[in-house]
Amino acid sequence: MKGTVAVGGMALSQAYLVIDRKTDVSAYRVEKTDEELQRLQAASARCAKELSALIEGLRQDADPEQAEILDFQLLLLEDENYMGQIVHTIQKEQINCEYAVAHHSRLYREELSALDNPYLNERVADISDIEQRLLQALSCREKATLPTAPVIAVAQDLTPSQVVELGHGKLEGIILEKGGLSSHCVILARSMGIPCIIGAAGVLAQVEQGMPLLLDGETGEIVLSPDDETVRSYRQYKEARRQELCSLEQFRQAKTMTADGKTMKVYANITTNLEVPGVLEQGGEGVGLLRTEMLYMERDAAPDEETQFALYSAIVKGLEGRPLIIRTLDVGGDKSIPYLGISPEENPFLGYRAIRYCLDHPEIFRPQLAAILRAAAFGPVQLMLPMIAATDEVEQAKEAIDGVRRELKERGSATGPVSVGVMMETPAAAVMAEQLAEMVDFFSIGTNDLTQYLFAADRNNAQVAALNSYFQPALLRVVEHICRCAHEKGVEVGICGQAGEVEQLIPLWVGMGVDELSVSIPSIPRVRRRIKGCDTAACRELVERVLQCSSDTEVRKEVERWL
Repeated sequence: MKGTVAVGGMALSQAYLVIDRKTDVSAYRVEKTDEELQRLQAASARCAKELSALIEGLRQDADPEQAEILDFQLLLLEDENYMGQIVHTIQKEQINCEYAVAHHSRLYREELSALDNPYLNERVADISDIEQRLLQALSCREKATLPTAPVIAVAQDLTPSQVVELGHGKLEGIILEKGGLSSHCVILARSMGIPCIIGAAGVLAQVEQGMPLLLDGETGEIVLSPDDETVRSYRQYKEARRQELCSLEQFRQAKTMTADGKTMKVYANITTNLEVPGVLEQGGEGVGLLRTEMLYMERDAAPDEETQFALYSAIVKGLEGRPLIIRTLDVGGDKSIPYLGISPEENPFLGYRAIRYCLDHPEIFRPQLAAILRAAAFGPVQLMLPMIAATDEVEQAKEAIDGVRRELKERGSATGPVSVGVMMETPAAAVMAEQLAEMVDFFSIGTNDLTQYLFAADRNNAQVAALNSYFQPALLRVVEHICRCAHEKGVEVGICGQAGEVEQLIPLWVGMGVDELSVSIPSIPRVRRRIKGCDTAACRELVERVLQCSSDTEVRKEVERWL
């Protein structure tokens, strides 16, 4: 079986099925509302006790981020807009607790979703969580016995509190039939270092309680009842992983510098402000890619300027002076947002997407630009334009930025300096690198898209996977050309695609003079270690040899010999 990797890593353990047993929430009339309110009070007290114990455990384990999520749920039990309305409905309509809880939970979720406040928007999942806790307590249903040995949780989806309850050393991995890459469950799993696979359709029907499972968070594969050879391979992986983490500790907070003293930077790719503590913990020197599209994908209407400003400024402040590169809306391709009204296309990856859409829709683009410029008042911010294919797109975008800045000045809104860069991810941009370098402050090479466009090979198509290789000499020649053109104009170059964290390729990036690598948060120390082992002159010699290669295989052999 396969799913989508949400958090990398591997796990081998018994399956723990989390089955969502629904409580009957249909309405019926109650004569004695005092007794009904006593039921509600008892259920609320039980929930408060459970949550308080969880929060205390998290604080003792120094997990303030996770404790904050559950703190919100505890406050809901005293919230007049939530619990107060439930009590009022029971009294006024003489209705049962279950219906009142379900009814007002739905209304409160809708109310929070409609607000222009990203923090409260993200709390919608917590409403569902506390609703299920209350319903479970009201039904006098005992909670499922928590596992006493390490397990891999298998479920349709998990609430934040379920992840925390199953954690504390007992949760080895998570497999979900549903879930989203930016859901609270996934964010918590990432912060706890728990491998997670989502979108594994049908897994609950095939897995039995207690069945041995192997979760491969590198390939997305799920192996049921793995054989002895697979188990041996996993144990070798586990021991190697343990040794690896120990050896990487010294590189978490070290300065990024090659063996001969050349300074580089290792940044992180993130999607949400909740990932900022992880960036700092792993020693990230900034954020090289903030994917803003998730802010648009998780709602029914485009976020307004204030909503975006709240998110961007929170990240700027959280980074404590470290740079933040914000990519403007990269919609289209595999990121569909229905309310934006982009018509179905035969080939959306080559269609009406990213900067092409934004330039045609100032009602979407300008509020985002305003939020970015305002957030820059709190710290270093850079603005990155995706999917650039022509110089006039950059000119139009810069005109829009200047226009928005003038409007903000007229209305008295504080802004900060913002350097403008482009994603180098189309062959056209690569060909025009010299001209583009005269127009912008920095380049960021998106190797994922650049590779598939260069080879006309869909990166999601397994049949052409061999072409989508970062070791292809054609790709390496293009990256070297981009770096050379940029540096001739004094423009810095970063790599924010997956190739930036492939260890065998890092000597090539050093040799080409790449200034910054932006990688997944857990990879930061590993990438820094590889950079510190590189001598710049030797890496340049390697680049010269590799650029003479004519195949992926030749490049791999050359790099392996060098390593």
